[in-house]
Amino acid sequence: MSSAKAWFPYRKETDDVELFAFPHAGAGSTVFRHLREALAGTGVTLVPGVLPGRERRLAEKPHEDMDSLLAEFAQMARQDGYAGFTGDYALLGHCSGALVAFEIARLLEAAACRNPRLLVVCSCLPPSRIRDTGMSRLSTSELFRRTAEMGGTPQTLMANPDFLDLVERPLRADWVLFDRYVYRPEPKLATPILAVRGADDPDVGAADLRLWQEVTSGAFAVSELRSGHWALTAEGSAELARQIPAALFATRGA
Repeated sequence: MSSAKAWFPYRKETDDVELFAFPHAGAGSTVFRHLREALAGTGVTLVPGVLPGRERRLAEKPHEDMDSLLAEFAQMARQDGYAGFTGDYALLGHCSGALVAFEIARLLEAAACRNPRLLVVCSCLPPSRIRDTGMSRLSTSELFRRTAEMGGTPQTLMANPDFLDLVERPLRADWVLFDRYVYRPEPKLATPILAVRGADDPDVGAADLRLWQEVTSGAFAVSELRSGHWALTAEGSAELARQIPAALFATRGA
């Protein structure tokens, strides 16, 4: 049985709004380094999530479908009475992690806890437009090549055979989860959404981004950063570190 400490091992006691963040396919908590540093002193603390099969959870089997991932998360949240979600908190995800964050927002809105204050979705098509990319069926070399092109992982790591051996299993599992994802229409979220893309992202267009509004009855805003698909560059993170607190504190107490 997983615990909140397993999912959020770097969480510390704080009076800030907690921003629980979920990385893109195969990635770990370090991808949020720039954003975590940029948010320091803003009243928002970024808390990276660690999914099964990554980092401290490397020995665990990564999930290959959204339902089983959500079932484990729900079990973790229930076992302590949703104590981790009774204060002010928000959710963020990048690429496939945005899809995870969206489904967790749905889960938490239906649970005996506070709703998220904000959902930040970066570089991800809206749920109804998710398609089978074929990435999960690529050869090992092609899978890594295509993933590296999307950014977010240092080239020094992508050239390290030991790193690739460690990350292939969770990376491929994440792409299987993404390619198998089926959107199930449900009542709209009450949680406001900030939808983010890089202006040069070839995979998520401006019109695609606006369709995220279809899944919330709350406030909705879009942001375009000077980046490609990998939106959380140092420059992009600095801009989001201004936008996220503004969006959060506009809704605090609502």
